[in-house]
Amino acid sequence: MQVVIFTSISVLTLIIAFFLGQSLEKSYNKKALDLKVASVESQCTMIANQIASVNFLINDNTNTVSTQIDQLAASLGGRVVVINKNYRILKDTYTDYQGKYFMSPEIHKVMTGVRKKQISYSDNYMEIVIPVVYENSKSEKVLGILMADVSIADLMSTQHDLRNQRALLSVVFIIIGVSLAALISYLLTKDFRKLHKNLEYISMGHEDELIDEVGFAETKETAKLFNSILSKMQVLEDSRQEFVSNVSHELKTPMTSMKVLADSLLAQEGMPEEAYREFLSDIVAEIDRENDIITDLLSLVKMDKKAAKLDIHTTNINELLEVILKRIKPLAQKRNIEMIFESFRPVTAEVDQVKLSLAFSNLIENAVKYNIDDGWILVSLNADHKYFYVKVADSGVGIPEDCQDQVFERFYRVDKARSRKTGGTGLGLAITRNAILVHKGAIKLYSKEGEGTTFTVRIPLNYHA
Repeated sequence: MQVVIFTSISVLTLIIAFFLGQSLEKSYNKKALDLKVASVESQCTMIANQIASVNFLINDNTNTVSTQIDQLAASLGGRVVVINKNYRILKDTYTDYQGKYFMSPEIHKVMTGVRKKQISYSDNYMEIVIPVVYENSKSEKVLGILMADVSIADLMSTQHDLRNQRALLSVVFIIIGVSLAALISYLLTKDFRKLHKNLEYISMGHEDELIDEVGFAETKETAKLFNSILSKMQVLEDSRQEFVSNVSHELKTPMTSMKVLADSLLAQEGMPEEAYREFLSDIVAEIDRENDIITDLLSLVKMDKKAAKLDIHTTNINELLEVILKRIKPLAQKRNIEMIFESFRPVTAEVDQVKLSLAFSNLIENAVKYNIDDGWILVSLNADHKYFYVKVADSGVGIPEDCQDQVFERFYRVDKARSRKTGGTGLGLAITRNAILVHKGAIKLYSKEGEGTTFTVRIPLNYHA
């Protein structure tokens, strides 16, 4: 990465140095040439006005115009030619062409008023042609032209020197730019190198370490995201270890109870048949409890979002809930718990009937188990254009507020003694939540201790894998 940044900045420096030098050189050359043209044009115009004032009597001894023309040619380091309206040369400071005639397209354009002036360049010379005019209040009449050939070798020499200086400055600028590029690339990648080193350290097995959130804003944000991922991984690892511990404990408890009961039977010879039956009944209950835990564990694995294979069919949700309530109703009647089913409309949805039945059964069974005698359970079904909603409310003991975030965790029990008494494994709500999640649904809990609990389930009417 450092090489890429260094190369990018270096190339950018070269491009800037080249185009900046070119631009400055062109700007200077243009300005210098414009100043030269303006100076020569000004002096030539002044002499042209003098020529017009003496009516082209240049060589007349009564005026000094001829001398001024010679002085102008000398100061310009070039040649000055004066031509009248008949294209006859009246003055030529460089040759003895006086009296001869001379015409060119440039001279003709100025003489006829097509152009106000004519400037051309050849080798190291500049030629400027301006009109000699007679001005009055009504019009401007061209009487002739003044042509000056001026050396611009000094400008060429200056341009050459400037080009050399530009090359030298470009080299200096490039050296400085490359040095800055190296420094900037080092500073920019310093934090990334540190981040990379920390990641290497973590990849060696130190997942419990966090990355220092220092450096530039982008580096800090990257480190923050990695720390967030590491924290979530640690939470998952802690959850996995806790789950393994809970599974081991839950499976070991019935086995321990069965061993104690079996040892008691072996240790006491000649026990009455009623005692044997009581001990064997307890052993059978522990075996059933072990079987329930294993069954729930298998169900939980099948409900895992990554492993779940859904058998999706169009299902009548009204009938599904009625079947579940009919099956659970005898358990409720034993404690005189009233069960009410409210259906606001017929609902048909694409679901896995077996998995969803297990989820709703767990919710309603829990409503019975953790309810009060002579209480009530309300199950309602509603839908809109996108989802259907199932609500299970009860008049039970409720769930303390500080426990509500953990009730969907595996093996979590609000009241362990009561859960064991009612035969719970601590996996029912975890299975329920996973069954709803694999259907792309959601479940929410509202409860107040001593006043009951309400679970609200939302599931899409149409399943999308």
